[in-house]
Amino acid sequence: MNTKRVGQIIKEAREEKKLSVKDVAKDTNIAAKYIIALETEDYSQFPAETFALGFLKNYASYLKLDTAMLLNLYRGEQIEESQAPLEELTRPTTSSFTLDRNKLITIVSVALFVISAYIIYLSFQESGSSIADEETTTSSSESTPVSSAEIPSGINFVSQSVPENASVPFILTEDRGVSFSVNNQQCKMFIKGVQGGKAIIGFNIFPEKNVYSFQSAEGEETVLSYKIAELSALRRDIRVVTQAVTEKSAKVLVTLKEEREGVASKPVGDVPIQVTLFFSKPSYVEFVIDGQMGERGLVSAGEVKHLEARDRLEMKVGDGGAVEMVQNGKERSVLGKPGKLVKKIFIRKQNPYDSTQSIIGELGE
Repeated sequence: MNTKRVGQIIKEAREEKKLSVKDVAKDTNIAAKYIIALETEDYSQFPAETFALGFLKNYASYLKLDTAMLLNLYRGEQIEESQAPLEELTRPTTSSFTLDRNKLITIVSVALFVISAYIIYLSFQESGSSIADEETTTSSSESTPVSSAEIPSGINFVSQSVPENASVPFILTEDRGVSFSVNNQQCKMFIKGVQGGKAIIGFNIFPEKNVYSFQSAEGEETVLSYKIAELSALRRDIRVVTQAVTEKSAKVLVTLKEEREGVASKPVGDVPIQVTLFFSKPSYVEFVIDGQMGERGLVSAGEVKHLEARDRLEMKVGDGGAVEMVQNGKERSVLGKPGKLVKKIFIRKQNPYDSTQSIIGELGE
């Protein structure tokens, strides 16, 4: 069985190839301090674990090592380290103190009484919750659209654009939703589950916290309209056609319909923040759109990301040299230095020379 740790494996592989840390940094665009951190297993040097995993994957691939094996080994080491304190606490210990028989019987009796009382309490709780579930099921069956308190945690939202006069497919899964802009309103769509062949889809308008839900089977069309009480803030109708439904996912086609009557047309200069990123190499990213978390994770080489925000767009890119950017029609340029973390914040603010128009600026400019 291999008892070597991740750091030892990659360091030995580098030395076998007669490569210095400087050589690896130059070839992989990974900063030398991160290479040393991986070899010494000093993961505190990384801004987040996602960066450590990304650099480890790139480094292992560069050394032609088994990437999957190393990532699994890394996760195993992290689990072992996190469990170590628990094992120490739960390890049997010897003690010179002994209880007499009467005290032991008393303690066991009290413990059994407490456990019995707790079991009885749980049975009442389960009974009450089952009744509540039945009532909820009965009420929800009367009307397909329902509203829930908030967006479930654990869903990663990917930013997409929906152009005028075009239909855009959204892939919705248990852990992946879509964030998109409708007349400068940030909206989110995600799947809550599948029941009876119908996808239960959630829809949210920022900054509201409530979620409007509707059910749709394959081939069915749903119109999200401001005429619906829960969607009265919506600035234009959205047409949603369900193209496919599986056990845990759905594919929908989204189209923007005519603008809502009575909504004042925006000024000529009132344009959203628009950024397009071109990835020549893999890099970890994190996007925050109008205060809401967007995509977060590793983006592959060759991918293109289109981002749009109304008032504020925050970006973090793990490897600035791996990404080129176009911002609101400006000239395409490299985002930053190779191997360096890049942070950018774009905001929309009032034009000081024309109060009817807005301009897009970058904080720090």
